[in-house]
Amino acid sequence: RLPLFITASIASVAVGFTALPTPHDMSSRNFQHSAQSISPVIQPLHMVSASAENFDDDSSSHRRHSSRKGKSSGKKSVETREGEASKFVTGDELHRLRHEVLAMRLELQEARRSGSQEEVRKLERSIMKAQQVDAEFVYAVSLERMELAQQEGRFQDAEKHRYRAYDARAALPQFNLEGLWVGKYGDHGYEMINVTYHGDTLIAQKVTGTKNVPKGQVSFEVDLSPNMIEADEFLEPIELGDSAARQWGCKYLQRFSGQGQVAADGFLDSQWIEGQLILVNNYFSFAWLPINTQVFFAKPTNELILKLMKEDKRKASGGCSDREFLEKCWEETEYIEDDHVVSLAPSTCDLPDDTDRYRYDYYSQEGCFE
Repeated sequence: RLPLFITASIASVAVGFTALPTPHDMSSRNFQHSAQSISPVIQPLHMVSASAENFDDDSSSHRRHSSRKGKSSGKKSVETREGEASKFVTGDELHRLRHEVLAMRLELQEARRSGSQEEVRKLERSIMKAQQVDAEFVYAVSLERMELAQQEGRFQDAEKHRYRAYDARAALPQFNLEGLWVGKYGDHGYEMINVTYHGDTLIAQKVTGTKNVPKGQVSFEVDLSPNMIEADEFLEPIELGDSAARQWGCKYLQRFSGQGQVAADGFLDSQWIEGQLILVNNYFSFAWLPINTQVFFAKPTNELILKLMKEDKRKASGGCSDREFLEKCWEETEYIEDDHVVSLAPSTCDLPDDTDRYRYDYYSQEGCFE
């Protein structure tokens, strides 16, 4: 794979955005696939069955929360969701937690080989307790337990696990990117995308476009479902240099495998290529790996949204002035009206000849608005 850099172009994105930091020293080597050493999901059901009572304690607490939802106000619901999210660790703390879990897993393997059952149970409980604050792990395990409960006809338990999965998912930053974002697509300039989710798949659709990938087309998509973070699909976080870590306020950046769309002029020969979604605090970037291209995205201000939409409309009108554009709109309106002029049947109206029939406007005919 070609090495990638987050360059000084990040700084240029700051125009029109809210407070955007500008680090320049992310290491290119970190874009390569790494071993799945700290994957949050490794045989989750096996781990859960070993110490199910630990995992269910929080679920029972959540069920009590859920039973009070109908009685609480909207404000209380927001507070409840924030409380659910706050019990999970994020950022650098999550990275440290996963390394601790990895170390305990290695100890667990050794304890199993030595036949120390007491040590095995102790380590299994410790691992499960630690992973209960890893939202990604809880989301994956809750989904699997929900499916298992549904298959066995335990629908009340399935609903309990569904709520727990929902709470864990809401705490994951990769599932909270919905909305408008703006990034600089190289020489094409600033472009706006709209991020939505179809299930666990993030889809970035272009709101403004280029001659290669026009608006309305998908710029990139990322499958964030739990099964995608197992085994070979898991990517180690990007480790920042000390200077960049101080500027961003974090040392490690999570990333996820995806695919980006590329095409020739006129949206010809479009194809999907390998890419990566990289989370950077309140921002994110997407890298098209084979073509060594990365776009950094930030939330736009209302003024920037209007500016980009106006520029996109001007491009669509052929770059003409406002007056020329309005004249084109007027001409198009006249063409549309001409197309809707219809004749009245001779049986309903006496007309001197066929040519006079076209004087009757469609909009004045009976039943038009119906």
